[in-house]
Amino acid sequence: MTKSSLAKSDRQTQITGEYVIYWGIIWAAISLAIYLNFSVVEANAARSPWFIMATIGLEEIGLLVSGWLCLRNYRYESIVSGRAVWLLFALAMFTFFIGNLWFSAWELLWGLDPAASIGNVFFVLFYAIAIAAMRLAILDRDVQLVPQQWAIVGGVVALGLMMGCWLTTLSARAVPAPLVGSIAIVRADGSTQAIVKTSLPPIDVPAANPRQIANSPQPPAWVLAIDRSMQPLVDSFNLFYVLCDLVLLTFAAILFLGFWGGRLGLPWRMVAQAVLCFYIADTWFAYAHNRVQGYESGFIMEVFWIFGIVQFGIAAALEFDNSIRARRLARRRTAIK
Repeated sequence: MTKSSLAKSDRQTQITGEYVIYWGIIWAAISLAIYLNFSVVEANAARSPWFIMATIGLEEIGLLVSGWLCLRNYRYESIVSGRAVWLLFALAMFTFFIGNLWFSAWELLWGLDPAASIGNVFFVLFYAIAIAAMRLAILDRDVQLVPQQWAIVGGVVALGLMMGCWLTTLSARAVPAPLVGSIAIVRADGSTQAIVKTSLPPIDVPAANPRQIANSPQPPAWVLAIDRSMQPLVDSFNLFYVLCDLVLLTFAAILFLGFWGGRLGLPWRMVAQAVLCFYIADTWFAYAHNRVQGYESGFIMEVFWIFGIVQFGIAAALEFDNSIRARRLARRRTAIK
């Protein structure tokens, strides 16, 4: 091994799981403090642009760091759980990063509903890649569960499906009652007589955001075209994300129970917790988009996205530590022989 490769390996091993855990806790605490102090605003008031940009920055930086840690695992030839798994996790993090950029541009730059942004394409890719990574992790590790553990997995799936259906499908937007209009004739003596009475269709007027009206430029024609094409699919996208979270939650429960206890199982328990955080944030967003008039991103429940991102990075760092430790132990055994 050359000096340059040795130096590179030393630099990588200096970023241990312990340091990543400390920084992850600090990052999550800062995010929670910002959400707790600035996410609540008065009725009919818009959240401050700097707050929205700060929360987006916390997510994006977390995604880049977590993606790099996953990519580091892929580049390490002796990674315990298989390099392809961590390559897929890295691609998932970077795909989510790009989707977030479009989500933010739709809301902050053009003042449109971010749920109908082109970011949905990248979010769909994120879930497809993440599901493939989790499935590959289970197959590579040959996880075997006893019947009692499968019963727990079934309970997790049933509970998650019930909550997801209630928060998305069953809580769909209430359609306002149709307006009743009439045409009347006013007589000379001042009396009136109604001659036509009809039901008029309601007019859907989206809630206005004062910040967006004041500061947002006119969106380009191609942005408006994409927005119009995405609007009818928003509820379907939200339901799709919740169902994908449920699939990930099922795989995470299998890994969680399959590696219960011990140092080797700790990264996968962190992955399971990260998936749970994504499930909470996605189900809340789907519910809020259906039930909250003129919903604007920045509600405190969205901090769970950051929690999930941070835990993916911690999981990658812990798996790297386990692999380094396993390789050193193998070298010692070889030296003894």
